[in-house]
Amino acid sequence: MVRVISYNIEYCEGIPGKWYQYLKFWKIFFPPKKLDERIIGSLKQLKADILALIEVDTGSLRSRGKDEVRFIEEELGLNSFIEKIKYPITGWLKLFHHLPILGKQANALISRFNLTDIKYHVFHEGTKRMVIEATVKCPKKVTFLVAHLSLGKKARGKQIKELIDIVNGIKTPVILMGDFNTFNGIKEINELMKKTHLKDKISLDKNSVPFTEPAWNPHRRLDYILTSPEINVTNYSVLKFPFSDHLPIMIDFNFRKTNKPKKLTKKKRGRK
Repeated sequence: MVRVISYNIEYCEGIPGKWYQYLKFWKIFFPPKKLDERIIGSLKQLKADILALIEVDTGSLRSRGKDEVRFIEEELGLNSFIEKIKYPITGWLKLFHHLPILGKQANALISRFNLTDIKYHVFHEGTKRMVIEATVKCPKKVTFLVAHLSLGKKARGKQIKELIDIVNGIKTPVILMGDFNTFNGIKEINELMKKTHLKDKISLDKNSVPFTEPAWNPHRRLDYILTSPEINVTNYSVLKFPFSDHLPIMIDFNFRKTNKPKKLTKKKRGRK
């Protein structure tokens, strides 16, 4: 059994999502001390094998120069990680790479298993454009995609169409996860699921509300883990974490058994 968690940690700013809390703009520069350690403490209890992090700081003045991805990987005792700044390195958005704080805003994938065949896809629309792709052997090969989609509906729609092509270009089973910002509901990704055959297994969660944002009173579902039909999801949970404006989601999975065709044996011929 493999355990996967996807979590938008909001750069460890510690705002659970009440509108007036966003007025505390100083948290962008001075987030709550040791909040990352509290997040790690809760994650340790879950013993995840693979962790997708959305909105993670890789070493700006906000995190006091600490690469949160590397820190979380080491503290959880995992073995491999990749991180990527969310903004493209071409066009006017490349300026973000040279600005304080913005130049260290990333998404990441951390794994107990070795990450191989690493690729980065860049959307043509939106501000947040980076998609992380990596393959894991656990024990069969699975390709993970980590995405953070645009806040704007029009740009988000174009990104979803690009995601369809990315998923359909992958030969192995796929797990697509992240913050999709689907403010208009799951109908925004119906075409994605139909054309890629990825499945949403949130119906397995009988104990939680099916929403992930805002954390203090969830009434929107912005975060997803979608899986290929070959992947057998045995558990899906929306976790009650108070550390961000998003709630994390978790799945446990194995692989569906395939019936091997029986070998045909030649009948022995009797002597005439």
